[in-house]
Amino acid sequence: MEELPQQIGRYRIDRLLGAGSMGNVYLAHDADLDRPVAVKTLRDLALDPETREIFLSRFQNEARAAARLQHPNIVQIFDVGDDPKVGPYLVFEYVPGHTLKQALKKRGPLSRDELLDLAQQVADALATAHIAGVIHRDLKPENLLITSNGQVKLADFGIARIPNADLTKEGQFLGTPCYAAPETLRSGEYSEQSDLFSFGAVIYEAACGERAFPGIEALAVAHKVMSTDPVPPSEANRGAAIPIALDAAILRALRKSPSERYASARTFVSALKQAYDGRRPSRSRRRRNALPLGITLAIGLLLALWIAVENCNPRTTNAGTDAGTEADAGTGTATATATETDAGPDALSPHEREEAAKDELANARAALERGDLAEATAALERASTFDPSNPAIGELQELVLAARPDGG
Repeated sequence: MEELPQQIGRYRIDRLLGAGSMGNVYLAHDADLDRPVAVKTLRDLALDPETREIFLSRFQNEARAAARLQHPNIVQIFDVGDDPKVGPYLVFEYVPGHTLKQALKKRGPLSRDELLDLAQQVADALATAHIAGVIHRDLKPENLLITSNGQVKLADFGIARIPNADLTKEGQFLGTPCYAAPETLRSGEYSEQSDLFSFGAVIYEAACGERAFPGIEALAVAHKVMSTDPVPPSEANRGAAIPIALDAAILRALRKSPSERYASARTFVSALKQAYDGRRPSRSRRRRNALPLGITLAIGLLLALWIAVENCNPRTTNAGTDAGTEADAGTGTATATATETDAGPDALSPHEREEAAKDELANARAALERGDLAEATAALERASTFDPSNPAIGELQELVLAARPDGG
């Protein structure tokens, strides 16, 4: 067991709060300001000068990143230094409570209200970071601290990417594989969308108590993240009573392509709330658009009945018959126009067309999984009507062709 240091910098050490693979975190007292603080150090003290400098730079990077972010859901950084005995250290706000990882291990999945409250607070923290140009790059349950009154604080910006920072390099993976986005594992590409993927993996685990990409060996887990889709949360834990709509909302945040995920963390939270309420905005808009079609069809049917009655009336003249034919043709045109307006993209805004196409792509994927190639093809045709430029349409069409017995 490592000996507890008595002093680090100007901070008196009280006890060990936690130990990870890379470092220790101590509860300490700041005598100058008379307040409790948390002090993070490295576990391995046998550092060569170059490695020591790297970790000091990392701690300084975390301090700079956190200094840009003043928000109640982000852990505040107070100080950074290099102690002769313990090496580089970081001093930050002491948050009494527990991590999300500890909560899930002890209690299991979160309830609806707990999950939405957690998601909203994390989304607010990420929004603040992203507006400031900071990408966290290591969002996971261990880095979400929860106080006794339920306040969530995002911690550990040690590998965050901040503007004008030299510590993190392009093409370099930093983070935890089971919560990392595919593009970060493949080529070290970090963005707001990669943070969103990590956020989705955290919410997946909070909803069902299981990891989206389980495994022990890092390379195997990384392969899963890059090449396989996670099972829906409701299947990962059938006892968690997860709505099917929530499955879809969470899995969208975990899509392989960044462009297919949500626009922001707060948009993701809105989708979670709508899923719990059983609402799908894009589909409901299309149902509202279908109302005029129903009225038009009803009017057309009444006109057709009227024409049939008039044709059976012996007093009807040839002129009346011709007029009836013209009226019937006119009714058919009106009905066809209404159908095109309802199903086609012209009646929808660009955003609605994009969302409608995504819904149809989801339908196509589901049909493909069931082996219903006809329905998958039909869904792709509908998606192409709404948003022909969506690159996923061509990809899925190739999958449908490959799945056919004749290979296409």
